[in-house]
Amino acid sequence: MKKIVYLDGLRGLAAFVVVIAHFVQVFMPSVIEGREEIRHFAFEEMLAETPLNLLFNGNFSVCLFFALSGYVLSWRYFRTGDRTILYSAAIRRYFRLAGPAFASVVIAYVCMIAGWGMFDDVRGLTGSSMPDPFAADASLLTMVKEGLFHTFFTYGAQYNPVLWTMTYELFGSLFIFAFLLLCGRRRIRFVLYAALVCWLLDSYYLAFVIGVLLSDLQHSGRDRLARVRRPWINAVLLAAGLFFGSYPYIHPAGTLYAVLLWESSKFDFFVFYHVIGAGLVLTAVLNSSRLQALLGSKWCAYLGKISFSLYLVHFTILCTFGCFLFLQLSAVLPYGINILITFTVTLAFIMAFAHGFYRLVDAVILDMLSRWNKRMFIGAKRAGKKGGTKPVSAGEQAMD
Repeated sequence: MKKIVYLDGLRGLAAFVVVIAHFVQVFMPSVIEGREEIRHFAFEEMLAETPLNLLFNGNFSVCLFFALSGYVLSWRYFRTGDRTILYSAAIRRYFRLAGPAFASVVIAYVCMIAGWGMFDDVRGLTGSSMPDPFAADASLLTMVKEGLFHTFFTYGAQYNPVLWTMTYELFGSLFIFAFLLLCGRRRIRFVLYAALVCWLLDSYYLAFVIGVLLSDLQHSGRDRLARVRRPWINAVLLAAGLFFGSYPYIHPAGTLYAVLLWESSKFDFFVFYHVIGAGLVLTAVLNSSRLQALLGSKWCAYLGKISFSLYLVHFTILCTFGCFLFLQLSAVLPYGINILITFTVTLAFIMAFAHGFYRLVDAVILDMLSRWNKRMFIGAKRAGKKGGTKPVSAGEQAMD
């Protein structure tokens, strides 16, 4: 059982949207903040209030990450019923996330103490009210604590703000493994799915539950998702998912999203609709050979391969090199042309840096964990099968 390339492609596209989202947050902040006084272009209001915001809706992309984690971390178990897969993945999960994430924190920390942070210098021109990521405590001990502990156990995100998702990823993953170990083969799990949906209705953790449920429906014995595998159904699911996923950052009153609101003082519509949208889009992808072919293309597959690296390093580069370039060009170029050049050059730099980060950090950590996994679990399993039973499957060897 190999990696599912088209799901990697979906993750890669989602990571690319996050990059655009932060570029917009820095240089066209009214699209995110909804403040007319900081608007630079007439089309920003249209971007903010219509499904065009899918081009930069980073929160929807994050919900796709979480739903994909739920699916990918569970599908091999549902296919094989092998609990060893869960033990192995659970032991490796923190290290798989923390290694690259800590490296990204170190890079951001070096940029901070070197004085390369330029965001504070440009926000007077852009109007962005985003907190300065380089205003964190410059203590080395604080950096180490942040990178190895707070990021993963307290939703901390100093030095590299995108790491707010890491606590969700770690806790969500561990919850998946515990859930599958306790009731992954029992019928009562479907009652628990319903209970979890009600309990986590407007939480990011709901995305993990949806991912596991889709994996369960598709891989536990027969493919139950095949019952709704019709082109028109996939089109409806995809359209609905993208509509919900484009729920705007600004307040939806007066927009076409106003119909999605109901009376509630505490319910988080922003999270709820993005999670539901992610679940619907993932369902459509799982049932559509055309979407799978598109997302499995060479370019999307490459984006998927470097997606974690791209996610981790882009923000620091944007707020150093990107802001520096914008500041230099602002004296000689109109705002619009400046943004276009800054985006193009900075994006190329981010992609090159992410590629290097993948090769030197992420791929190295994956290889180390893979070898560790083979020694601890696969080697032990083979040693227990001296009588010549069936070989260990590729799925048991693969990294999640």
